[in-house]
Amino acid sequence: MLVVANRFRIAEDYQDDFVERFRNREGAIEKQDGFVRFDLLTPGDEDTETFVALTYWESREAFEAWTDSDAFENAHGTDAPREMFEGHPNLEIHEVAFEVTPD
Repeated sequence: MLVVANRFRIAEDYQDDFVERFRNREGAIEKQDGFVRFDLLTPGDEDTETFVALTYWESREAFEAWTDSDAFENAHGTDAPREMFEGHPNLEIHEVAFEVTPD
């Protein structure tokens, strides 16, 4: 499994708007082959403005097919105000080494 983390530093005045943009998205990613799950993490500490969008994929190929798709272009085509972001997002891609779940 592949986990993709996109880290965003969001200005304080835009944090609620940022969450709503994800909540009200079109939902195209859910229809993508190989998509497993999406989580949006909000800051749990008052010392950070970092939000993390996590997507889970069955494989790297599935993720790359999403990023090469028209649906991806459409999902990322709506421009947010520049002042919403404090710097550029940071994308991280991780392979799951192992998973632990409750018995």
